[in-house]
Amino acid sequence: MPLRQQAAKVHILGVGTSFFGIEQGESQVAAVDHFDLGIANFNADEVRARLSELHLKFSNKTSQESFKFYDPDGFQVQVNGPEYVGHVS
Repeated sequence: MPLRQQAAKVHILGVGTSFFGIEQGESQVAAVDHFDLGIANFNADEVRARLSELHLKFSNKTSQESFKFYDPDGFQVQVNGPEYVGHVS
């Protein structure tokens, strides 16, 4: 996987026309804050509806580009379309 973008705590790897991104948390111990996935034919409203059916909490109720949710184990996951390039600062 080619590295598309990186910063001190963020790494975005290319996966075909999509990507896989990881971001380190703020704790002193190395930790992953969240991971994100680019999804073909991503429809934010449809994904939110499905997450609501599963009683999962999500962070943004309006963005059509990208948002995060917590899986059943409490791990934070970000979902977006494959054209989303991420925001590395």
